[in-house]
Amino acid sequence: MAQPEFIREFDFLPNLLQHEPRLDDRAFEDLVQECILRIPRYCPEWTNHNPGDPGITLIELYAWLVDQMLRRFNQVPRRNYVAFLELLGIRLRPPEAAQADLTFYLTKVQASAMVIPAGTEVATERTETQSAIVFTTNQDLIIGQPRIKGLFRSHLNQKGVDERLDERSRRSNPWRLPPIFDSNPGVQWTNLRETQLFENFTPEIDDCFYLVLAPDEPPNSATEPTQDARLPNSISGNVLTLTVAGRVAETTGIDPDNPPLRWSIWAGETWKEGILRQRQDDKTKGFSFHELEEQGFNVEGGADITLHLPQDLPIEDFGTGCWGHWIRCVHIQTNDPNNRYRRSPLINSIRVQAIGGTIRASECVRVGEELLGISNGKPNQTFQLQSPVLKRTPNERIEIKLPDADDSETEHWNEVDDFSKSGPNDRHYTIDSQTGIVQFGPLVREPNHLKREIQERSELQSWGKQVRRLPKIVDNLEMPLMSSDSNTIQDPREWQYGKIPPLGAEIYMTTYRVGGGSRGNVRKETLTVLKKAIPYVKRVINYKAAEGGREAESLDQVIIRVPETLRTSKAAITAENYEHIASAHPLVYRAYCPPNNQNKGDTRGIVRLLIVPTVNRTKNPTELDFRPTSAPENSSQTERSFPYGMNPDEHFTLEALEEKEGEKAVRALKEAIAAHSPLGIQVKLDNPEYVGVKVEAEVLVEPRYNSFQAQTTIRNKILATLYQFLNPITGGFEKQGWVLGRAISPSEIVAVLQAIPEVRYASSVKLFSIRKYGEEWIQGEFPELVITPGERGLICSWNRDNSRGNSDETLHSDLEPGHVVHFIEE
Repeated sequence: MAQPEFIREFDFLPNLLQHEPRLDDRAFEDLVQECILRIPRYCPEWTNHNPGDPGITLIELYAWLVDQMLRRFNQVPRRNYVAFLELLGIRLRPPEAAQADLTFYLTKVQASAMVIPAGTEVATERTETQSAIVFTTNQDLIIGQPRIKGLFRSHLNQKGVDERLDERSRRSNPWRLPPIFDSNPGVQWTNLRETQLFENFTPEIDDCFYLVLAPDEPPNSATEPTQDARLPNSISGNVLTLTVAGRVAETTGIDPDNPPLRWSIWAGETWKEGILRQRQDDKTKGFSFHELEEQGFNVEGGADITLHLPQDLPIEDFGTGCWGHWIRCVHIQTNDPNNRYRRSPLINSIRVQAIGGTIRASECVRVGEELLGISNGKPNQTFQLQSPVLKRTPNERIEIKLPDADDSETEHWNEVDDFSKSGPNDRHYTIDSQTGIVQFGPLVREPNHLKREIQERSELQSWGKQVRRLPKIVDNLEMPLMSSDSNTIQDPREWQYGKIPPLGAEIYMTTYRVGGGSRGNVRKETLTVLKKAIPYVKRVINYKAAEGGREAESLDQVIIRVPETLRTSKAAITAENYEHIASAHPLVYRAYCPPNNQNKGDTRGIVRLLIVPTVNRTKNPTELDFRPTSAPENSSQTERSFPYGMNPDEHFTLEALEEKEGEKAVRALKEAIAAHSPLGIQVKLDNPEYVGVKVEAEVLVEPRYNSFQAQTTIRNKILATLYQFLNPITGGFEKQGWVLGRAISPSEIVAVLQAIPEVRYASSVKLFSIRKYGEEWIQGEFPELVITPGERGLICSWNRDNSRGNSDETLHSDLEPGHVVHFIEE
């Protein structure tokens, strides 16, 4: 059967792709069989029902005609629905490009600031079966020349805040460590003379020191420096090495391989951790300089601490008069009570150098200046770009060179969503991001004008002579109308929406980006191929997996989304309304609005929303590929791996969302939900009560998989299946996440395991619950027949590799939270 044609009433309205509607779902075979079944009733003497019978041939002929009629008839409801969506201005959401942080490392330290330009392309390795996935940097990366401006020490209070830093108006500084500057233009301090880093000789917990860094060429104003993160010599996003030299061969009382230090940097509203990416980046081993000579380090020259600065850093002074980026190092308490400083480390010198930088990149290919075509001077012109086109930046626009203008003279045109507010002299155009069609303003003619043209043609005789008739009184539309933005007279029966490019004008697209989709959600440490060599750049890598890639929206998804949008466009009344409003936000994957329970302290007038944040910013979990995070290197992996075995504290709570997106993003989420609430209603966001599930299973695999290597691969596959099934957003048999309060039993796990082709059967399945009490996760010691999370509980599971923090974190039970699979023999 031929595919239905695209329905397009107006060229200037958003076009929605059509699916075949089925108002009457009978097909050709159904019609033939229905007629044959009626033969014994109406003509019992007709007994030959074989295809060669002439009567059957006639039945097939008429069935074919009816099938064609039904096909056209089925287009009516979908046609009306699509026309309604087009009148509402509904557009299919284009694909979104994945985002990744690319870290560039230099071959050597540069004598001046270095710029890695925007548009630098980095790709994954190309294989025999998969093409390379290209990422392009969004802006210039400036690797500047840092300098040390100040060194401070203090103590945190019980809330983890430095009280003296909070006294913003205090300008005196009794706690700055001398000397302030050195003879070597502020880049290094070499005469610290065994200065202790902490305030007390025997450091206490929460003792800390601060290091203030700034570019080598600071702003002219020492009191009000600029907050622009991209100065010509900016160090925002740079990878820095602090070369520290100190007293060697003297114990400080700590474990050199696990120093009790926490590094962070001031990010504007809070102290952001993670600038020390891994412990191996601290070659000083907690300023103990332990076994440096055995490792080949020059003790007198010091050892390096590598810090990765965030890309957006504020300039602050905290009332000290020392402007710059503030780095804090805190003496913390670990699980080992003996692992703490017995005396403060002593240092002799500090140097700082920039060895690289990190910048944001998008999965796309940038297309340079492109000639779209030459204008024919008519309305509703369309031109084609490569597709899909990503959301345009201010520098990505249409420029038109007039026929009689110089080569350097061009007109800048502006993109709009539609032409509803465009006048005849407005330089407007639209771009369909999915199809890449560029469209200029249409001309709409009123029915009265068409009627008048027909009337005028009817008054002409066949040889062109006009017939004399009495003048008719015409309505007020006969009066010419002056355009509001020009002195030209516009026919009131013809409406031009947007200016028409003049005849012969050349139409250019300055630049645009092509890409998007879930394929861009690549794993960490896979973006390593620099498409074009850059001087002094040694290597590039992404330390975190790319996220945010999403496929284009389909018409079926629009059909589901639009009723929710119309229903909750103004105010939320029912619990379902609040869930729809919250789930429509890009930071929310799913929201639950449980009924108020007076026994738990809920009061009237308060609506509680349990929020499950979006992971990797995708609303379609079926697009994700689930692989164990600890899979062997030779196991099969795709470019869209997804860390499904995740600690809920790390990914599925509002606190984790705030840590990832920032306090402003969470505040904007609360305001967006509260904007739909009626007067007097308070909306409070909360987390579901996550209940962890650990599975211990004994399985028998097919005989051909009895080798050690095969069982290792199958174990990884089983773990991947279990983590996916017990994930809050991808769990369940429908892979759409767990329902709030839904229990789980071993029989469901047995069904999941037996669905794996390599597994013959599961002989034993045990379920252990992991519940949170205070700040500690406690795992049950005995298996449970049914794990019930409660009316506000949500099932989840995670492994040790993805738990919050480091190896110091332990569970109350000796059992690990990850699933355990044992292979048995017949």
